[in-house]
Amino acid sequence: MKGLLTIGKPNLQSLKEMALSLLFILALCTVGWLSFEQILTVQASQSQIQATNSLEQQVVQLRSNYLQAEPDRLKTELNEADILLFQNFTHLTQWGHDLQEQAKRLDLQTKFRILKTEETGSSIEGVILVPVEIQVLPQGTNSAYQSFLKFVKTMTQSGPRVDIQDMTILGNGKKATVLKIGLSVWMKATNSVEL
Repeated sequence: MKGLLTIGKPNLQSLKEMALSLLFILALCTVGWLSFEQILTVQASQSQIQATNSLEQQVVQLRSNYLQAEPDRLKTELNEADILLFQNFTHLTQWGHDLQEQAKRLDLQTKFRILKTEETGSSIEGVILVPVEIQVLPQGTNSAYQSFLKFVKTMTQSGPRVDIQDMTILGNGKKATVLKIGLSVWMKATNSVEL
């Protein structure tokens, strides 16, 4: 029985060793837990730093794109583009009248017609295409080939954008008697924003 009592009775040295082992395990768990929390904090911090760096790179890219777009020149280019458009039908009619005056200087007379006044869209936002027909006749009896060519050159260099769709010269084989020009003119859409 004495042997059983010695087995059941804890040894003071082994109790100390067990207590130290428990303290060591507890200290390791605490250090492990604190390290785990620190790792999570570092990872969250790195993720935030990466997001901030990405945002900074986007801002730098946007700033670079903005500066490359030359915003000061953009307004000038928009104004230059606006000059190429007829502002409205009154402007188009005035342009036709000016062409008639230029034709008179070449001994030609013109008949100017807007074929459709409803808006026909184009592939460019804010721009419509208006079909126009111009008929040019010589005032004298001489052949008008040279005068017709000068008139076409004058018309295409007159400012606003015009696209020649078709052109027909009629004559009797010795002289040109009629020039018919079908055009599409570029006009600012009535609902477009001012450039």
